[in-house]
Amino acid sequence: MSGTAWKWPSPRHLVSPAVLLAALALGSYSFRYADQLAKKGEQSLVESTQVLGDQTRERVDNFIIDSDRSLFDAVDLGHLSDFQRRWAEIVRQSPVVEAALVLDEHFQIVPSGYVSRRNVSDAEAFRGLFMTKILPDLPLADLPRDFHRHWHHEYNGRDYLISYIKRAHNGHHFYIVLKISLEFLTTRFLPDELATLEGKVLLCVLDAHRNVVYGRPVGQPGKFLYEKAFPTTLYNWRLQMAPPNAALLQREGRTQRRFEYAIIALMLAITFAGVALLERAIGKERRLNELKSDFISNVSHELKTPLSLIRMFGELLALGKLKSPDKAKEYAEIITRESERLGRLIDNVLDFSRIERGRAAYDFQMGRLDTVVERSLDVYRHRLEREGFRLTTKIDPELPEALIDESAMTLLLLNLLENAVKYGKGEISVYLTLVSGRLRLVVGDQGPGIPLDEHQRIFERFYRTHGARGTAVRGSGIGLSLVKHIAEAHGGHVTVDSEPGKGAAFIVDIPLPPNAAPTRVKAA
Repeated sequence: MSGTAWKWPSPRHLVSPAVLLAALALGSYSFRYADQLAKKGEQSLVESTQVLGDQTRERVDNFIIDSDRSLFDAVDLGHLSDFQRRWAEIVRQSPVVEAALVLDEHFQIVPSGYVSRRNVSDAEAFRGLFMTKILPDLPLADLPRDFHRHWHHEYNGRDYLISYIKRAHNGHHFYIVLKISLEFLTTRFLPDELATLEGKVLLCVLDAHRNVVYGRPVGQPGKFLYEKAFPTTLYNWRLQMAPPNAALLQREGRTQRRFEYAIIALMLAITFAGVALLERAIGKERRLNELKSDFISNVSHELKTPLSLIRMFGELLALGKLKSPDKAKEYAEIITRESERLGRLIDNVLDFSRIERGRAAYDFQMGRLDTVVERSLDVYRHRLEREGFRLTTKIDPELPEALIDESAMTLLLLNLLENAVKYGKGEISVYLTLVSGRLRLVVGDQGPGIPLDEHQRIFERFYRTHGARGTAVRGSGIGLSLVKHIAEAHGGHVTVDSEPGKGAAFIVDIPLPPNAAPTRVKAA
């Protein structure tokens, strides 16, 4: 069988999941039991409110439907000329009806086929609204004969309830349309019809915009709230109903459940917290050990390489195994170069150690960063030439002084240059400019680039990019971490601008003190 053989997990890895599963099971059972006890007392009250609400909606619907039908039956299609004269008698039979229209087969109002309780101006206004807006919306063409329907809609910011039916007479079809008085319903019918419920329940009627058209707002009764639209007539309005002590029941229920849940949650929280702290401590220790192991391995390799070279060429010089004076000079340069490399690595490790222990101290003084950069480049220039790099620099001639630690900024730049030498090729560029009140130091290379998802992580201690791990280039993983710490100690920050295959540019911004003035540098 290919692959790695499966192994049973160690008991230490099984303890935490077992404790969590047991705690979850107990907590789940406790929550369900507490819910069941509370719901049994609430369910009967909710059901009784639903029954009462359904009955109330049906009573309102039945009243409107019965009033409509009594007026439909009172309209004599054979004597429409008497329709207006008989209007006073008809409306006494249906006080809920405010206006009536009789339309012919072509949906036109027949002569004397419009009557209204309102004054002349209001009556004509409704007639115009009906013909221009309401009539086009009514599905009269598909209406079956003697089929009674309602149309509840808003026009010009007002609600209208229209009742209509299709009737036949002497081989012709007519449409009887009624305008139901919503004012009558909300000011007379509902108060009379629902008077028996006063004090027993909280109720109100809401329009499509949830404005109260009758009653008083129910409030926030939660699960005790009954809310449904009227079935067939006022279907854009909703009836809300709740027990009078719903708010108190809701608060008491919440208080009781909160107490029960708090006890259960406290028990679970303590269990989870203990397990989480244990796992976090174990994970942190494991990750720290891995990082330390990688760090020791990388640093040991970086120390071993220059030490081996120094020893080898030192022995050659000591034994006098030289073919020419030029070889002695070459061996001495190698020993010097590797000693410098070893010194920089040791400085990095010592500085990093002080930072880790919180003992890093900076000597901030007003100074010129351009001088620090030029001096550092002079020190490092011969290393770049030996490695075959071409250095491009651009330092603005007039830059203000800044509050800096010159030694720390030198270390920052040397670490960025060392990083560019390790991973770059061809050309390294160093720029120092003034941007938006900050000194900006940019070190760019033509290396393999850094993926976007690693732009932040490369400044973490011991971290190396995935691309670097797969190469022969070794590193301690602390150089860029030091760069970030030094930049932030100066009140600035460091970022990277890079894409895979397009090199990388490390950008360090250092703030200037207030009222910093440019310093003119005299040309040599």
